[in-house]
Amino acid sequence: MKTTLIKSLILSSVMFGSLAQAKDTLIVWEDIDKGHGIQAVVEKFKAEYNCDVILRQNAAYVSHVETYAQNVKSGGETPDVLMLPADRLGDAAKNGYIVPLSFMNFDRNKYIPSSISAFTYNREIYAMPRSVEALVMYYNQDLIKYPYENFEDYVKFSRDQVKQGRYGVIGKWDVFYFIYGFLSGYGAYVFNDLGGGQLDPNNIGLDNAGAVAGLNYVNTIVKDILPKEILGNDGWGKINEYFINGKVAAVITGPWDLDAYAAAGMNYGVAPVGKLPNGKYFCPFLGYRGYAVTATSKKKALAEKFLQYLNKTDNAVARYNEIHEIPPLEEIMSLPQMQNDDFANAVLTQALNAVPMPNIPQMSSVWGPLDSAIQDVLSGKTSADKALHEAVIKIKSDITKKHGPKPEPKAEEQKAEEPKADENATEVVDATEEVKEDNADVVINTEDEDERAE
Repeated sequence: MKTTLIKSLILSSVMFGSLAQAKDTLIVWEDIDKGHGIQAVVEKFKAEYNCDVILRQNAAYVSHVETYAQNVKSGGETPDVLMLPADRLGDAAKNGYIVPLSFMNFDRNKYIPSSISAFTYNREIYAMPRSVEALVMYYNQDLIKYPYENFEDYVKFSRDQVKQGRYGVIGKWDVFYFIYGFLSGYGAYVFNDLGGGQLDPNNIGLDNAGAVAGLNYVNTIVKDILPKEILGNDGWGKINEYFINGKVAAVITGPWDLDAYAAAGMNYGVAPVGKLPNGKYFCPFLGYRGYAVTATSKKKALAEKFLQYLNKTDNAVARYNEIHEIPPLEEIMSLPQMQNDDFANAVLTQALNAVPMPNIPQMSSVWGPLDSAIQDVLSGKTSADKALHEAVIKIKSDITKKHGPKPEPKAEEQKAEEPKADENATEVVDATEEVKEDNADVVINTEDEDERAE
């Protein structure tokens, strides 16, 4: 009897001790092959907070929201923290996939204002900015000693290179994201900017005269200077392969590729893309990547501490040194290291001629139709004006299907400096506006998930 009692007490003590020592665990979805940028910080966080962090990096960050929604439906793994681009913010917040971050109400002044606007929806900040990005020109300094100020000079150089069996400048110019800088430079826009942080999803400028002129220009340079292997799904890997192996002299791509160029030991330079033939600057999307806490997380408080920890100055600088993606933190931007960094200066200079990527939910309707239209034009199936007109019809139809009809803004509201939003208006809050303190309850809606062609 005594022996049985002693064994029971010992077993109970062991079980209680095991429970008492059980660690909280966070599951974090990081961008594919970018985990090394935060691995050392993760280890420090685990030790400091006596917890475990499982780091997943097997999927591109643009797919995290979609995968999360699918896993909520199927019962698959859902993370505590995921990544998303700013254009997914509105849709993710509207559908209840992510929750507002309370600490960002206090930390917002640490960030450049446009990064806060990018991750704000209905006056709540839903993601912590991780990096700022815009397309820039990478050039091989063994082939191009100094960057050109005008893009047409790259085109002339490229035509000469093609005659000699080589290539000059290339890009993934059959994808809307990568050619928007041309379209915008000629006068296209996605949604009309009403001012005061408001976008009008009824007024789409992707089939106007500027958009048509921009796409016609892209069609010309694709025919003249782009290797055919770059087009289509198989072309993604070819761009870096050609550049690293010296087959092309320059590429237009984003900060995410610098890591590969640095690792390859290339003699490269970085510069803004420059002016187009019409005298206007190449004007790409200004994008942000952010970390968000999911609605299904049972460790939301710990997840928020983890995010704050990632963007402590030393940790954010260490991340930049590893993966060369610029943290949009005011303090870091002012550091001598960043001020004297050619790459950072090129991205931030290009950002002066870039358009903030819309983060309203309607943006999810844009990507697919535009990609298809561009590919139809480049393949010779149809003209630019017809393809873009039909694409905008599809976009408007999809917006109406997903979000319902929206009233047209009144003329006086469009002219007002600070237009007031009615209950049907879609709002992107400016960074200078106050963030509401009270958070609405989050409801998961897995029926309205967006698609974005990559």
